[in-house]
Amino acid sequence: MFHRVIRSFGPAFLSLLLLLPFSTQSYAAQQTEKVPSSIIAISSGYVITVDKQTQRLYVFKKNGGFSRVFEAACSTGKNQGGKQVSGDAKTPHGIFFATRVIQNPGAPETYGTLALPLDYPSLTDKKAGRNGTNIWIHGTVKPLTPFQSNGCVVLSDRDIHELLKYIQINKTPIIISESISWVPQNSALPVRTELEKILSLWTKAYMDGDIKGIDTLYLEGAKMKGKKRETLLGKLSMMRSVNQHFLFEPRDVSILQQSSTAVIVFDQITNINKDNSFEGTFNRLSLEKVNNRWFIIDDVEMPAPARKSDHEMAAGGETASPAREAVRNLITKWAKSWESGDMDIYRSCYDSGFRSQGMDLNKWIHHKTAVRQNSKNIHVRVENLVISGNDIQSSAVFTQHYTSSLLKSKGRKQLNLKKSNGEWKIDKETMR
Repeated sequence: MFHRVIRSFGPAFLSLLLLLPFSTQSYAAQQTEKVPSSIIAISSGYVITVDKQTQRLYVFKKNGGFSRVFEAACSTGKNQGGKQVSGDAKTPHGIFFATRVIQNPGAPETYGTLALPLDYPSLTDKKAGRNGTNIWIHGTVKPLTPFQSNGCVVLSDRDIHELLKYIQINKTPIIISESISWVPQNSALPVRTELEKILSLWTKAYMDGDIKGIDTLYLEGAKMKGKKRETLLGKLSMMRSVNQHFLFEPRDVSILQQSSTAVIVFDQITNINKDNSFEGTFNRLSLEKVNNRWFIIDDVEMPAPARKSDHEMAAGGETASPAREAVRNLITKWAKSWESGDMDIYRSCYDSGFRSQGMDLNKWIHHKTAVRQNSKNIHVRVENLVISGNDIQSSAVFTQHYTSSLLKSKGRKQLNLKKSNGEWKIDKETMR
């Protein structure tokens, strides 16, 4: 929990209020905003939705309530309906994930300067006999025209670069629908209870090392076999020996559902190494509803960044790649410049396209300068830093210990970063 201790009042208290991420009014507005019915639950991160009928793409995030953080025009397949076969010029329906980032993928008039290939066809598509390849979300430098792609989702080149800020490869869900059904975000959905029960049963069986319990959750014919099953059995054996000492509950859970299919995405620590570092994964369970019951039909496990023990993380003991080391150095510079009040260096840590809490970079620096002028003896300590991402974009999540003459606080902070002209810059800043 994010604790605050107020040490003085009057004008100083007004400055303190500026530090709060949401006003009561904005939170109330958030609660009344409708969301796509396919978004069942989000713990953190983003969900991207595409409405083929209106030719719009949306990005949602949960900050208290669900909020729409980005929206853009798009162009989908020339022909209506969900994709069935290669060459039908239709855009598929379903829940997908970007598998990589491609810079300068081809002629900019067609592909722009950035492309995000999707994992179509999914297992559900293959089971239904649907095929085709190279379904991307990509840009174009030409004026955008509705229903003009051969099956891809096309954005203006400026918008595809903006969208990249919200995508974590293999983790951020991308839901493509013929038409989005909008519902109140506080709707009590029975499907949420059903799917949360599946995750709970899967987690219990996993933590108990119960392979038979896991098998009961899978559709007949979809149970893990071969090397995949042998790997799971090894993990379950380890889990039986350590689960009494550590908490391995899923974290950052997102639940998405479209028609009779659903996807549950979550992070999970899966191993404790001899040096007391943690190993974790991004897990993805794909489900199908058969005879009014949900079954797992596939599971995907992607390596997550290794998480060191608290002591090692505080001591800076994480082995870092050059990119991670550069991000770590930027965060150190960012924290030190805020402590010293050198706003020129502080500003240089941010990307020109930075946006947070409804402010662009100029407004953000003006706001932070006003806060800085009313605060004395500022100290910032970064603890439990976890850096993930690739050579283009990165995310840094850490515990921030903050003290000043006005405020004492502890909370989880996330910085989204991007590489701009060869240098890492902060693109977005949020408290979690």
